[in-house]
Amino acid sequence: MLKESDRHYPELLHYSPNFKATLWTLILLADLCHDSNDVRIKKPLKIIRNHFYDPKAGIYSLKEDHFPIPCLNGNIIYLECYFTGSISGRSLKVIEFFNKYQRFDDGQYVTEKNKYCENKSCYGKHTCYWGVVKLFKGFSFIPQTKRNSSIKMLLKKCIDFILLHNVYLSSRRKDRVMVKDIDKLTFPNMYRSDFLEILWLLKREKVRSEKVGQAVDLLRSKRMPDGRWNLEKKINNMAASIGEPGRPNEFVTRRGKEVIEFYGL
Repeated sequence: MLKESDRHYPELLHYSPNFKATLWTLILLADLCHDSNDVRIKKPLKIIRNHFYDPKAGIYSLKEDHFPIPCLNGNIIYLECYFTGSISGRSLKVIEFFNKYQRFDDGQYVTEKNKYCENKSCYGKHTCYWGVVKLFKGFSFIPQTKRNSSIKMLLKKCIDFILLHNVYLSSRRKDRVMVKDIDKLTFPNMYRSDFLEILWLLKREKVRSEKVGQAVDLLRSKRMPDGRWNLEKKINNMAASIGEPGRPNEFVTRRGKEVIEFYGL
């Protein structure tokens, strides 16, 4: 936990240090499919929801840093919905904000510019792909019965943006991966996702499109003769029990099997 003497205190409390702070620990537990009813989760989840919520903007934020930072909002909605099975009134306000202001630019300004989405880290000529994916991940865990028209509309925008990139490829050079290591099987998925997590989320939303074909073929090509998949890239500082690169990984394999079962052998 950050000390009061740290220059990032209190804005990045529960967010920093990377992969060790409260937010990342909860993401790790959710990605591991930890028991969502574990009472020990309730307090830290409440703490981060209160700490990061900005009542003035109606979203979760790191104050001025990367405002309005879509990945943080997507991650908190993911945690909230995974561990509570519902979505709060606060998070519904987040949905309204991003449905109105989130940009989906891909080398040109196809989304109207606005004062809320001007930081260059999240909204340059290319909207940060990870921001869109993490929003998508959060929305995907919202129960169907809780999805209003704004949620459905924003989900579609995220899906369309992902399909524009064929899950993991440059939208202009289909022979080139969009971001380094997005084609490597990684677990858990913190700041970034790998192509498998994105396929897994598309599967959750029952998205069928020819544009996922190349990614599915890539996943199929990485399957071992025994039906398992190796972990190919490890997040720094993660517990050794998650697995080592170059060895079969139960968490990657679980997702891989679900994706292949949905999209066909």
